[in-house]
Amino acid sequence: MIVYTIKNENEPNEKMILRYKKMFFQTRVVNKLRNERYSQRPTTGRQMRKAAIIRETYRSLNAR
Repeated sequence: MIVYTIKNENEPNEKMILRYKKMFFQTRVVNKLRNERYSQRPTTGRQMRKAAIIRETYRSLNAR
């Protein structure tokens, strides 16, 4: 997934960088890359349920 920002008028570079970082970390690409760096065991039922709860939290936040 590609994330980019366009600088607004009269916006300092630091503000634009902060906007970019926020958008980048919200995509959770970094987490996916870190998790796929090493091989892992298959997920257990408990781990699947925990991930489902986190997904549901994000979906409820996006629905607002």
